[in-house]
Amino acid sequence: MTTRARSTHCMTACGVGGRSPSHWLRVASTTANAAARRLAQGRTAARTVRLRRDKDVKIAADETLDRLIRRSLSRQSPFSVLSEESGFRADQRFLADGEYHWIVDPLDGSLNLSRGIPFSCVSIALWREMRPVLGVIRDCHRKERFSGIVGQGAWLNDQAIHVSDVRSPREAILCTGFPAGADYSAAAIEHVISDIQAYQKIRWLGSAALSLAYVACGRADVYAEEGIALWDVAAGVAIVQAAGGFAQVEPAGTGATVSVQAGNPWLMELAAGTSMAVVSR
Repeated sequence: MTTRARSTHCMTACGVGGRSPSHWLRVASTTANAAARRLAQGRTAARTVRLRRDKDVKIAADETLDRLIRRSLSRQSPFSVLSEESGFRADQRFLADGEYHWIVDPLDGSLNLSRGIPFSCVSIALWREMRPVLGVIRDCHRKERFSGIVGQGAWLNDQAIHVSDVRSPREAILCTGFPAGADYSAAAIEHVISDIQAYQKIRWLGSAALSLAYVACGRADVYAEEGIALWDVAAGVAIVQAAGGFAQVEPAGTGATVSVQAGNPWLMELAAGTSMAVVSR
């Protein structure tokens, strides 16, 4: 299930669900903005930890924003919703039925928010099977909304954005991370270290969605992570592609777990066929 940018799908040109992609981008944007406003209104209560699970937490905002987003998208569209908090719904065949699906992470960076680290966001994507159509990422701490429609363009607020033109890993910034369910053994960590040494700098930001948004606008050059949930990266992958980048999304285990490489075209071409988007040149 490899998805590469610069390809304009009929779904983009011919409309989605009887409406233009721009219409559904507005739906996703207004929904993401509403979720960010809700969070801002009750940030202290939103940080309350509801569940601690190994290396992950669930806070009150996860459930609150999930309900708001699913209700808004279901009211305004005919598409089913795959969300981190709701998981797989009984009527959902997980992107294998030719239909369009919203893929939502109501709050990416929950642990950051719970500890007062200002790096979390709302992430909403529309995909058809394993192909992204559009995405919206709303930063919960800054007045920044990243959005994009594959084949049409990407924007930071109302300004067009594009991936960087850095062509050497030695000059590039790689964003990555360890998902909650990752292998934290010494051997696994050594493998990751050996993979990332080719890059000038590494950034571990605690939000896959915002990391991808930063790649889309050229603040970073490559994002790579193995074993991450699709809802963490769905909107970011769409925006990177819309911004002229390439992305590769492959299944990694069961359920919605995937491995992702995304970045500007030059670095992704160098990285083709390697793990963690790393090259040795």
